Amino acid sequence: MKKEKKEYLVHRQIYEDTVKKNKKLGMVNLLIFGTGLMLKYVGRSDLGTHFIWLGIVILIYTLGSNMMAKYQMKKHQLK
Repeated sequence: MKKEKKEYLVHRQIYEDTVKKNKKLGMVNLLIFGTGLMLKYVGRSDLGTHFIWLGIVILIYTLGSNMMAKYQMKKHQLK
């Protein structure tokens, strides 16, 4: 195989691993958001607000991670 193709396959594997990890993290994030909303509904808004902010931080992290992985994949795309 050519060096470029090997490099492309390595970057593709890294991209797929990142996306798979972020999907799992997204499911956990839904649980965190749900917990925060449930706590706000029950009346513990002081604790619920912290869970919601944690969910927002995790959401921003996963979006940034996906965008960076996509950018790296595009940069090493076969021509």
